[in-house]
Amino acid sequence: MRPIPTQQPALLTTSSTDQANEAIRVFLRARAGRALQPSERAEYSRLLNVYTRALRGEVEKAA
Repeated sequence: MRPIPTQQPALLTTSSTDQANEAIRVFLRARAGRALQPSERAEYSRLLNVYTRALRGEVEKAA
């Protein structure tokens, strides 16, 4: 009997920009339909800064 070939799972590479973007999405989904509290606005701002730095880093690498 021949062994059945198994397909290797594709390696998923997630950039830091993708990770930061997903963190923002998760954060905002959890608070959908209501205004952000001051502490939440501060966290959202921090997440945006992380995303912006990651995006700039990727643009610099591509250039």
